[in-house]
Amino acid sequence: MTTVVLFHSALGLTRHVRDWAQAIGADGHDVLLPDLFGGVTFADVDDAVTHVDAEGMDHWIEVARSRVARLEGPRVYAGFSLGGAIAQALALTDPHARGLVSMHSAANPAWWGVTAWPSQLTAQVHVTEADPWVEAEDLSAFTALADGSCELFEYPGEAHLFGFEGWHEYDSELSHRMFERVTEFVAEFD
Repeated sequence: MTTVVLFHSALGLTRHVRDWAQAIGADGHDVLLPDLFGGVTFADVDDAVTHVDAEGMDHWIEVARSRVARLEGPRVYAGFSLGGAIAQALALTDPHARGLVSMHSAANPAWWGVTAWPSQLTAQVHVTEADPWVEAEDLSAFTALADGSCELFEYPGEAHLFGFEGWHEYDSELSHRMFERVTEFVAEFD
């Protein structure tokens, strides 16, 4: 059994994220769902981004750190969009992190002053080829730092939250492929 810490997107801890947690947990993993927004959720991306930007990324990373501060043992950090960036920040700086899954997100490690990839960490990044929320330079910087320790999965199209069933960008085929890859990756840490 693997401990997976799954961070939500800027939309908050929506049913989409809960569905993913339930599906990953069905394989016997312990999935933790930190609610960074204290129950607040959004149906509109612009409102969600305004909420996130009002506090700034450093604030949300510190909230996330506080939610896992008492967690013991090895873990896999995972997340969607904003949550993917938060998962990256924690995984790159937490010696207990063994795995990282970033979905719909790729952040530049330089944002957190990270200049070396942790030797114990392996990762996956899942994005569409033309995701308007993922900067090519940031994705390149992340995979370059990983130097072979990160599998990059680029899916066709430009949808951002394609893994959220019921969301207007949802793509069942791509979501299914991503889910299979994520669950196979998480199973490696059993």
